[in-house]
Amino acid sequence: MEITILGSGTCVPSLRRSSPCILIDTGTMKMLLDTGPGSLHQMLKAGITINDIDLIVYSHFHVDHTAEMAPFIFASMYAPESFRTSPLTIMGPPGLKEFYRSLTLAYGNWIIPEHFTINWIEAEDGAHEFPSAVVKTIPTQHSGNSMATRIEGANGRAVVYSGDSEYCSNLVEISRNADLLILECSFPEDMPCVGHLSPSLAGRVARESQCKKLLLTHFYPPCDSNDLLTPLSKKFSGEVMLAEDLMKMRL
Repeated sequence: MEITILGSGTCVPSLRRSSPCILIDTGTMKMLLDTGPGSLHQMLKAGITINDIDLIVYSHFHVDHTAEMAPFIFASMYAPESFRTSPLTIMGPPGLKEFYRSLTLAYGNWIIPEHFTINWIEAEDGAHEFPSAVVKTIPTQHSGNSMATRIEGANGRAVVYSGDSEYCSNLVEISRNADLLILECSFPEDMPCVGHLSPSLAGRVARESQCKKLLLTHFYPPCDSNDLLTPLSKKFSGEVMLAEDLMKMRL
């Protein structure tokens, strides 16, 4: 699997970091984890078009994670000479279909496809099989309907994405022995925030899950001027990376 961080930031506008979006390429299918503002632009920078995407998984419905759901569907319908014809699967927590229905109240037929179908999956605690990957989800503690996602490739490697979540046993469980664990780390250690992970809490999840590599992302601006690694290292002694936009990793 190849993982590309398309957006490592948050809702706060930043010249350095776009909003949350991660591309997973299993070799035979491509999926996005969240599509925050700027995701379509970041995809093009990475050499990926909207028609390349087979699956989108949403961690929760906050605007910095879902803002380009409607633009993605709209562009898939009306991009000159390249409108989509292949099916698209969109997965998310319970309430996904109602969230989309609400968008259609605002945008109408402009985001109701005619030339392709959308397969909507409301996921809770379970597994969904695709041709080259198994996607597992579990509820987390953030917004009331947030979830973490685990992608297990045909090669046996696994990558886990926390979405937004504070420390909870479900997040540890789904991250167990992951080859790459991608955790949000919204604020520095001295700025704890309910519903989010601090560096030490991210380290705790990594240690208890026994992941092989840890990647921190979802950085609010204070993270860029503070030491995240020292407090984290007191909880986790393994390999740690800090996400940057367009960073690539291969498992």
